[in-house]
Amino acid sequence: MKLYLNETSPFSRVVTATAWLSRCDALQLVWVDPWQSPAELEQVNPFCMIPALALNDGVSLSESLSICQYLIATYQPEGLRAVDNQNALEVSVMGLAKTMMETAFRSVALGRFVAGENELSRRGKAGLANALHKLEAEAGSAGKDVLFQPNLATLYLHVALEYLQFRHREIYHDAAGDNITHFLEHSPFRQVLQTVSLERLATKPDFKTLISTDV
Repeated sequence: MKLYLNETSPFSRVVTATAWLSRCDALQLVWVDPWQSPAELEQVNPFCMIPALALNDGVSLSESLSICQYLIATYQPEGLRAVDNQNALEVSVMGLAKTMMETAFRSVALGRFVAGENELSRRGKAGLANALHKLEAEAGSAGKDVLFQPNLATLYLHVALEYLQFRHREIYHDAAGDNITHFLEHSPFRQVLQTVSLERLATKPDFKTLISTDV
């Protein structure tokens, strides 16, 4: 299997963490710049978007959530389970986390092509602040235990929040509080995400090196 990714994408990071937890020993990491539309990536994903997973039988998977769900179903990792789609709280966390990740990424991507502020960027940043305020309140409520379940929603949420810290520091600093800090410090995925850190991914390691690191 080949996973096409880059070093800063939160979508790449959440898939890499899922693959790490799944112990996909034969996985090969292929580091690409999707903005350059490399031919090899285009063959795997016609949209030239990452992450993309090329399976050994020639089937290609795209979109981070689909890839993560496939890896969990195939390898059944002990430390990560799929979201229970009959559990409204888990589904709610999944929706919030993935939308947060997508909005944060889109706001950054817009800056590559549009000079100055624009309505899409303003709406996105306002939504991120609102989402953080909502999460801060809910993380201190009686139902906060759902945030600490070792499922895919919690993993997405953790990666999304750290991406906000990385790319939207002012928004995060202004809106996140003690409850979000507590979540990040006690998340069931804190250790694996220290292994699959942005700093580590910046070195573009191969997967065998990455998976040999214990947490």
